[in-house]
Amino acid sequence: MSEIKPRLKILILEDNRFDVILIKELILSEKKDTEFYCTNSRKGYLEALDIFTPDIILSDNSFPQFTATEALGILRKRSGDIPFILVTGSMSEEMAAQIIEEGANDYVFKDNIAKLPIAIESVLNKKRAAKAIIDYRYALNQTAIVTITNRQGVIIYANDNCCRISGYSEAELIANNHYILHGGFYQTEAWPVIQSGGIWQGEFLNLSKNGSHYWVDTIIIPFNDENKKVFQYLAVSNDITEKKILEEVLMQQQNNEQLKMTAIALSTQEKERSIIGQELHDNVNQLLVATKLQISLLMERTGGTDELLQLCNKNICKAIEENRKIAHILISPNLETDTLTQQLKKLTESMLAITGVKIRMDTTFFDESLLSRPQKLALYRISQEQCSNIVKHASAKNVLITIQTSADIFKMSIADDGQGINNIDDATKGMGLKNMADRIGIFHGSVDTISSPGCGFTLEVEMPLHNFSPAKAV
Repeated sequence: MSEIKPRLKILILEDNRFDVILIKELILSEKKDTEFYCTNSRKGYLEALDIFTPDIILSDNSFPQFTATEALGILRKRSGDIPFILVTGSMSEEMAAQIIEEGANDYVFKDNIAKLPIAIESVLNKKRAAKAIIDYRYALNQTAIVTITNRQGVIIYANDNCCRISGYSEAELIANNHYILHGGFYQTEAWPVIQSGGIWQGEFLNLSKNGSHYWVDTIIIPFNDENKKVFQYLAVSNDITEKKILEEVLMQQQNNEQLKMTAIALSTQEKERSIIGQELHDNVNQLLVATKLQISLLMERTGGTDELLQLCNKNICKAIEENRKIAHILISPNLETDTLTQQLKKLTESMLAITGVKIRMDTTFFDESLLSRPQKLALYRISQEQCSNIVKHASAKNVLITIQTSADIFKMSIADDGQGINNIDDATKGMGLKNMADRIGIFHGSVDTISSPGCGFTLEVEMPLHNFSPAKAV
């Protein structure tokens, strides 16, 4: 079933009935489904506007006690979008142009009346296009944040959505730089693109008037003037704050899951280390000690002069000592009977002091009760790893360990006066520091390093004290 087109309703203001007939016949030859209403008085014109509600008005220049200029003024006060075409034979080009400036849509001279259907079609098309633009603009304003700025980025238009979401009134935004909406988070890479005439699309973190942040996905389109130079920019944005929040929540959930997995892996590793260390201490060490006794008996029977037995006895003694060291490193420290400070003192004495390194520990502002056992164990293992690094690489004479806690954060630094390192980036890529970062990371903490050649090396550890830790679930 074909769509029924509405009849075109034309109001004709004309006092010459022959001209009326000519106009009707000319229009009907092009648009058969047209309805007409004719009048030549002010009263009839006003009634027609109310009752007939025309789609277009065709008006002669003047009538008895009434003019086209008056008719146009009445129309524009009542309805701004009904097309008005002047159809006259008694007006100069200058006067016709003037009435266009006053609001008429077009004019046709009666001696060239054949152009009237074309003029009617033209103004109707313009009206449709204008309505379409209004409709598109309305739809855009309902769904998007729209701003227009001049070449310098100064706002010359902001729609209702922009005002509502940003919290600024239109008066507060107009004549202000667009930076007011971005609060210092402006994407500077957008400017080179749009200033050169290109379209840019990306995300902005905006700042509302009340100080809260909101995310927008924006496309910025530059417009050129008649000289093909950019003179203003149209920015169309969509509020994606909820999407960003969901992404952040998802990322945090994934991060927490990863931290839990790391905590489980480290806990399992710690248990395995303790089992291996205990096995070395209880069983392997006993076998080594028994073997040493057996060699001692053989040495007594042979008078102690056999060089091979002496060498074996010496090697067994070394193996026992190394085995004890390894077992001590692997077995978890007893943090139930000893404090973390006591365990760290034992650790540094067994690893650093025996090599001649002087150790100083500052715990003036340290409250150990703020730490959980998993946190203490992680800090012990980090300290153990760093002591090993100092022994292997630092050539240090002095080490200062500083531990402190405040109401909400733990800090520890291990600083040596050794040779330092040439490239700090190389150190951060090593497995040792990665293991440290993993251990403290499950408590939302961080590891940092400071060093330069000849100026020693400092390891800094920070950890919040009241964040939930996946380690507590292990």
